[in-house]
Amino acid sequence: MKILMLTCQYMPDVFGGAEKQCGRISKGIKAEGVDVHVLTSRQKFIGKANEVMNDVPVTRLYSPIAPDLLGRWLPFSVYWLIRVLIWGMFNSKSFDVIHCHQGKFGAFVGCCLSRFFKKPILIKVGNSNQYMDFKALKSKKIVGPIMACFVLKTNPTIVAISGVIARNCKEFGFKNIINIPNSIDKSLINTDSPILNDKNDSVINLFYHGRLEQIKKVDVLMEAFALLTKKHKQVHFHLIGSGSVLPAAKKYIEENNLQNKITFYGEVDDPVNFINQFDIFVNASEAEGFSNSLLEALLAGKVLVSTPVSGAGDAIFTDKNGYIATDFSAAEIAKSTEDGIALHYKNSGEVQAFSEQLITSNFTVDVIAKEYVKLYKKLLGAS
Repeated sequence: MKILMLTCQYMPDVFGGAEKQCGRISKGIKAEGVDVHVLTSRQKFIGKANEVMNDVPVTRLYSPIAPDLLGRWLPFSVYWLIRVLIWGMFNSKSFDVIHCHQGKFGAFVGCCLSRFFKKPILIKVGNSNQYMDFKALKSKKIVGPIMACFVLKTNPTIVAISGVIARNCKEFGFKNIINIPNSIDKSLINTDSPILNDKNDSVINLFYHGRLEQIKKVDVLMEAFALLTKKHKQVHFHLIGSGSVLPAAKKYIEENNLQNKITFYGEVDDPVNFINQFDIFVNASEAEGFSNSLLEALLAGKVLVSTPVSGAGDAIFTDKNGYIATDFSAAEIAKSTEDGIALHYKNSGEVQAFSEQLITSNFTVDVIAKEYVKLYKKLLGAS
């Protein structure tokens, strides 16, 4: 059984959630004794066309612009599509199943491969609600509706990483939908190392780590934090990551004279062990698929607070390991964070124990890899 992992971009060019999951699952499936090959793009001509990452071979077909942008960059998307199809002509015997990461342009490319070479295909959908992958594809001018219709008529198997996404995909018109959540690698955290926090125990260290882009609503997160400082003098916020909204966040903090209440770190090399020194994860995103940042905070055993985005209800259980805000407002996020602070004060290891069991049962790479292997076998048996 040979699996072709298809993703428009991949690490180290991009370290997004889809790319991280592709890497984790590829490694896990390889460990199950299944042949895996990642096919992706590279934007630097002198970049590595072929390499092995985590024992998994990776092929990078050159495209000067990221192929999934479409719009005015459509010629580069078409160019990469042609490169992929030519690669498929010469390597059609090297894969039995096509596994697409994200349901955007890459899904259209995967469905072209599937039809041309008569291979079963599954598409893992990475976002939900108004940002759901296929809605994003369909919204692209001129070609988007055509591509989305083509994908729908191909009748692929859809992997929904949450119940919300499963519902979104059903409403879009897909028939074959299976729920398999995102995974987390337990080896990412060093359980033998001491907690790094040497701060005064009276300080409550809130944190968020990840891409700092508009969809993450860092502005609302900062507003919620400002509200908390009015009632809880002991809170300190730690913002880890970089992105387009970071300058605005810093400006807001300066305007509200909260510079001594927040630390900006930028990107860090080992985020999971870095966040181990903090107390409460707070997420203000307006949309998610299944947040990698949330999973990493879950792995670290932290109290979790989130807006009611896709995936939150699978990782956060009220009074057990955190709280989900009733809506996306700063006031409700602040209120749920206050509940999180109370849970932190009375917690004596119960949160970490609960989260560890939750991960072991549902989210480890080996558990999720086995689910995918079963799905591959089902697809091949039906093809």
